[in-house]
Amino acid sequence: MSAPLTSRQAVLLVARREFTAQVRSRSFVIGLVITIVLIAGVALLGGFVASQSSNKTLGLTTRTASLQPALAQAATTQDVELRISTVDEGTGRAQVANDDLDALLTGVPGDYQLLGRDTVDSTVQSIVSTAVQQQQLRAALAGAGVDPVALSRQSQVATTTLEPADPDRGQQLALALVGSFLLFFSFSAHGQLVATGVVEEKQSRVVELLLATMKPWQLLAGKILGLGTVGLLQLVILGVIGVVGAGVTGLLTVPGAAVSMFVMVIVWYLLGFFLFASLYAGIGSTVSRQEELGPVIAPMIFLLIIPFVLTVNLLPNDPRNELAAVLSFVPFFAQTVMPARYALGVAPLWEVGVSALITLVAIAVVVRLAGRVYRNSILRTGSRVSLREALRG
Repeated sequence: MSAPLTSRQAVLLVARREFTAQVRSRSFVIGLVITIVLIAGVALLGGFVASQSSNKTLGLTTRTASLQPALAQAATTQDVELRISTVDEGTGRAQVANDDLDALLTGVPGDYQLLGRDTVDSTVQSIVSTAVQQQQLRAALAGAGVDPVALSRQSQVATTTLEPADPDRGQQLALALVGSFLLFFSFSAHGQLVATGVVEEKQSRVVELLLATMKPWQLLAGKILGLGTVGLLQLVILGVIGVVGAGVTGLLTVPGAAVSMFVMVIVWYLLGFFLFASLYAGIGSTVSRQEELGPVIAPMIFLLIIPFVLTVNLLPNDPRNELAAVLSFVPFFAQTVMPARYALGVAPLWEVGVSALITLVAIAVVVRLAGRVYRNSILRTGSRVSLREALRG
């Protein structure tokens, strides 16, 4: 008769079974390939849209050609690449109709007309309005005997900062957003996988056989550890492909920042996954059928979406946002907000460490509560077990 399994052996046995079953499945490979293709497609589409939105074309007739210097200056001020060409009015109208030009400027001073196909691009309209106003202002100043050039020189305002501008700010922002997306995707996909696996074992009554040889906490720990390793493997594959691909294509010129952010994503994935997976497993154990799982885990989706949306909307324009700074220390928010703040260079390592310690304390509390719910619910079939009932046992 073989000796009973030790706790360590039981946990590793379950973890190995979960990991092997997922990695060897066709869905894992297909899902990984689809994810890589989608991420690459979104990156290419984003680059294409950005290039299209920043490149504008404007046609000038012979009567409006004098505005070209003012138009070029206004476009530079607004950080827009404006390609200006001089055409006769008939040709310009045809090019606008064929989408070869975004707009055509015709008319004379005091009666300018900006022609578009079915609408006039707002960026081009802003540039033209600024240039026309500047031209009229120069003419009025010259008529009043004031030198426009001298007045413009006296009106310049120099800008400076207490800290030198970081030339890599754009890449830091990209790393922050990509890291936030990878974490959000990993938490939502593999956390739900934990809940689905718990319900499948309960519905098929396999859990009854498993609990005949091990304790509930051993089964729960092994499942979370195994599926968490699957998510970690997928995250590492996606991260390595992303960093190498960005480096090869020249999109990434700060490999050190990419590597440190990659490490940060891995650390916070581990912290966040144990936090969320414990909740998913505990809540999943309260139902007996897959059809009942959706409504009970819906609140979990909001716990993932809210910090992701806040990160994407607050940090790009205001990296030192006070709300984001506070939320980066709050469990269930920190796993998304803190890595992004670190990537943007506004969160020193000591803040990351304090936030991680707070999250570890939260994990200890959540794991204890989720384990109690799991233990008191996993063998109960039929109607859904309320959380109050599961906690009281």
